[in-house]
Amino acid sequence: MLTEALTNRVWQRMVEAEVRSLYFADLANRYTRRKQIITGLTFFLSSGAAATIIAKAPSWVPLVLALVVAVATAYSMAVSLDRSIATMIKLHSGWNHLAVDYEYLWNHWTDDDAEQILGKLVKQGMEMSEQATEMPTKEKLIDKWREVVYSRFREDAPSRNVATVA
Repeated sequence: MLTEALTNRVWQRMVEAEVRSLYFADLANRYTRRKQIITGLTFFLSSGAAATIIAKAPSWVPLVLALVVAVATAYSMAVSLDRSIATMIKLHSGWNHLAVDYEYLWNHWTDDDAEQILGKLVKQGMEMSEQATEMPTKEKLIDKWREVVYSRFREDAPSRNVATVA
């Protein structure tokens, strides 16, 4: 069984796990779109159709377009877009599962093993936070999702004596 202070912590961690889940989903979406643009641009500029169009252009145009392809490809490899996207998807999924697990604990806070479950969930959150240190931190994007989640949780705030969400 959890104390009132621990129950408040479960509520806060549940809300923050939801924020992180949505944040990493948004980041994965943005990075995937970026990767798709780079890939599409590279394929098009490397194609015969582009060569046909460029053939009538001034001589400096093919050079510039080749440079664009080289820079875009180098960027994609340098920042490991594919690896970053995969990590963000894992983080989204992990935080989403954690939010669900916290919600379960919130609804079963009187169970005998509630404190042990909380300990396991805190450890899982710490492990995911460690993985997330390699990912970008975009405060405005975090704030966006925090506001979305907080507004939803304010509406659904439980009647238990729980610290209100900021």
